[in-house]
Amino acid sequence: MIPRGVIWLILLIPVAVQAEPACKIHKGIGETLIQATILAQDRVLTPGEVLIDPGGRIDCVAAHCPTPPTATRIICTDAVLSPGFINTHDHLDFNDTPPKPDTGERFAHRHEWRAGLDGHPRLEDFKPNRDPLSLSWSELRFLVGGATSTVAERMAPGLLRNLDFRAGLESLDITPATYNIFPLDDASGLMRTRDCDYGHHPATRAQVAATSAFLAHVAEGRDEAARNEFRCQSSTSYDVTPQPGGGGVSNDWLMPQAALIHAVALTPQDLDLVAARSASIVWSPRSNLSLYGRTLDILAARKRGITIALGSDWLPSGSMNLNRELACALHYNHAHLHDALSDRELWRMVTHNAAHVAGAEAAIGDIAVGKRADLVLFADPEHQNVHKVVRATPQDEMLVMRGGKVLVGRSNIVDALQPSCEAIDVPGATLKLCSESGRASAGEMSAYASSRGLYPLAFTGVPVNEPSCEVPP
Repeated sequence: MIPRGVIWLILLIPVAVQAEPACKIHKGIGETLIQATILAQDRVLTPGEVLIDPGGRIDCVAAHCPTPPTATRIICTDAVLSPGFINTHDHLDFNDTPPKPDTGERFAHRHEWRAGLDGHPRLEDFKPNRDPLSLSWSELRFLVGGATSTVAERMAPGLLRNLDFRAGLESLDITPATYNIFPLDDASGLMRTRDCDYGHHPATRAQVAATSAFLAHVAEGRDEAARNEFRCQSSTSYDVTPQPGGGGVSNDWLMPQAALIHAVALTPQDLDLVAARSASIVWSPRSNLSLYGRTLDILAARKRGITIALGSDWLPSGSMNLNRELACALHYNHAHLHDALSDRELWRMVTHNAAHVAGAEAAIGDIAVGKRADLVLFADPEHQNVHKVVRATPQDEMLVMRGGKVLVGRSNIVDALQPSCEAIDVPGATLKLCSESGRASAGEMSAYASSRGLYPLAFTGVPVNEPSCEVPP
């Protein structure tokens, strides 16, 4: 038995509590210097420095950057700096619909659940919400997870770069990407297996060639009807018989600016063709597994050198942000691929590769001289670098910048850099959002979300009713 006096002595000993990684902030003018572990594409600087010019471009990436004495300095020795995440596949106007409990039902083609075909119930019994406050809340959910850009069919003012809208580029000097959900003009639920008799206005080679980036849903499903979609968009000889009213013939628009979203049904031979044409793929494993019980043969695509980006799809069947999509990719990689994908490969899927897929690689996606300073700083007290970034949560986020401008971050950092920013409700974190001209305030977004019961910005554990990331037995 421990003597009573010893017990009291033990109780009086201070218990060590892990403190939040601290940053030293010196507010200046003009340039901004960030010192942390730097994740560049070709190296990791531990520690390193990034100098941002007054216009929001990266001016130096090195172990030590010559810096004017008047510059703002952000020194975070227990943090890792990554390019801002880029979400290349989402549907913002459906993200006010929360996920429902998993029924265990799986489908062979997207039109089965969209239109209630082949004896399946119609799951898409909800309507899009294009209220700017709803869209802004969804973008804020991405932002607090470290995303700075998205391709998401709709847009809200401010917050993220919306790479498929000129008005949403936030001064980025690129051509907006083209986002096409039904490139076969088959929204009515048309499914074919031996010809291309879909809608009358399918995407053509000329249309795709005129774009800087063309992201389109192709082969979303696991049956022959899903694969037929690929045949009708990668060949000029598969179907040469027009149908009355237009369309009906196969088109070949596989080219470097083309990115296939989902591509679940593609065979090794199909992937050979994708690789030969230097086209890309956007992978959304959570939505694929929760709807179809199967996803892209990611290792076969990687083996062929195909550029792969990651996308969250949408809230009803996908992930609430890229953090949770990365969590799904990590789980699938460990449980079914024997950890064949490295942390760095997964990280590139939401940074460098994603910028390439969206046609924005000249401006964003890397921490490199001349690129825009779209950056996210994550707490990394154990100095795990990229391992930490692909497992990060909103609670790990310390600072997010778009073009060198502070958007969101921990209150102690944001207050030192830009006073008068607004607190936002993120469980387990004390974050603030800095205002931008033309967009809703944090208070307006929060009030809207609360009044309509919208899905929260973040969770401290697994999100409520998060769609499955498991392969059925």
